[in-house]
Amino acid sequence: MWFDNIEKMCADAVASYAVPSAVCAIGDKDGVYFKKAFGYSRVIMNEDKPDGVFAGPIPENAIPASLDTVYDMASLSKLIGTTMVVLRLTEEGEMTLSDTVSRYFPDAPEDKRGITVKQLMTHCSGIASHFNIQNECEKGFDAAHAVLNYPLRYEAETKVEYTCMGYILLAKMAEVCTGRPLDVLADELVFKPLEMKRTGYNPTEHKRFDGADIATEEWSPRFEHYIHGRVHDENARYIGGVSGNAGVFSCIDDLCNFGAMLSARGTFKGKQFLSRSTFERAITNYTPYGPENRGLGFQLTTGGLSATGDLFSPLSYGHNGFTGTSLYVDRDTGLYVVLLTNRVHYTRQSDGLYRFRRRLHNAAMADYTRMIIQR
Repeated sequence: MWFDNIEKMCADAVASYAVPSAVCAIGDKDGVYFKKAFGYSRVIMNEDKPDGVFAGPIPENAIPASLDTVYDMASLSKLIGTTMVVLRLTEEGEMTLSDTVSRYFPDAPEDKRGITVKQLMTHCSGIASHFNIQNECEKGFDAAHAVLNYPLRYEAETKVEYTCMGYILLAKMAEVCTGRPLDVLADELVFKPLEMKRTGYNPTEHKRFDGADIATEEWSPRFEHYIHGRVHDENARYIGGVSGNAGVFSCIDDLCNFGAMLSARGTFKGKQFLSRSTFERAITNYTPYGPENRGLGFQLTTGGLSATGDLFSPLSYGHNGFTGTSLYVDRDTGLYVVLLTNRVHYTRQSDGLYRFRRRLHNAAMADYTRMIIQR
């Protein structure tokens, strides 16, 4: 009865080739109300080099997606991994939001020395949004110094420019602070406490992913095969798969645990994962000067065109990823919607996901509010 529209939308998105697969879950802090897999985790095999954009028919050897399928989180990794690690380290007194780059990298160039943890988390540091880190590392830099030695785009806190490079630097600061790599920090501080048993970096190297169906990504001209079980983001892949901007792989059940914690504003199964004060500060809008609303690692929805559609409350919080993943929570009701897709398997140029995702959030909110009234 409830969420029938969600089922139809997901099936239609697969049938129209907007996405190869869609695994969707809807819930709140009290439970999961819808969870289902649609489509295929792999449609095109390695030997089938793409000839234009795939538009069917689905081959007989296509692999159906399931609730156990593991997806590349892409930039959703910033929220699941790096952001949560930094927030937990802040609570433990290891880091502060006012810590500057120079604390962790005393040799940083003068124009980067005063950039703070908070500015990196809110994407207003002035660091370039993206560049090919391999090109810079070939000049003799490590990843952190590649970012630090690249020209600033603008003066900090004058505008927002979403930056993967800033999050690469932020993760490196956490590693210097603790002496532990990001994947170890994420396991200890995030994945284990939230019982995220099939979440991590570099899935082909860890037993937790043994036997897992990992959704296939796009064709790589460099490797001459489809990306499978390796991070899609080129910079994260060059760094080694463990990066502040991307690299986390996960599945729908683990994301429901994460969504339930976000819905409960920092609490998971009766235990505090983040204190209420930390969580409320994390979902505060620190960038009213725009053009985006940013919390501490959280994308906050605006009144304009938004991934969350038209019905989510202003400043609802979450994140999405380039591969087609997203997790958003409605600020007023606590409703969360998780959508996992491998939309780049057909082509990274496809924009069919974007309207589908907005429609999905609209339908989820409408049915959720009806369900709550009638329960």
